[in-house]
Amino acid sequence: MQVETLDHIHIYSAHPEESALFYRERFNAIEIVRNENIHKQTRIFLALAGQVVVIGPFPPDIEPARPGAAGDGAYRHGFGVAHFGLRVADVVAATEELREAGVKILGEPVLEPGGLSYSYIEAPDGVVLELTQYA
Repeated sequence: MQVETLDHIHIYSAHPEESALFYRERFNAIEIVRNENIHKQTRIFLALAGQVVVIGPFPPDIEPARPGAAGDGAYRHGFGVAHFGLRVADVVAATEELREAGVKILGEPVLEPGGLSYSYIEAPDGVVLELTQYA
């Protein structure tokens, strides 16, 4: 199979409007469109750094759960996805900007000898985001 591109990341949210606002305010995501799924629930499609992030409510047959304790980059008793990464120009400055905005920092900036820098933050809905910077 030939994969053309990553199409989207879909996040289930107990509070989709609040979650979408987080990505719009903190990462300049742009709302593309809204639509209704087969359960008549509204999903919000955002453009984020050249990718599509879809935020929608949990389907009727899936009960939201409180995320477990988060570590540096993933939840300690985790799920299949550890985190997703957003490339930024300056990891240290971006981490500090988010801290000042009240976002929980899960891992302070790491500066690796090979030039990779990264930190981890907690986003709504049990999502862990990695901020990355390449030398």
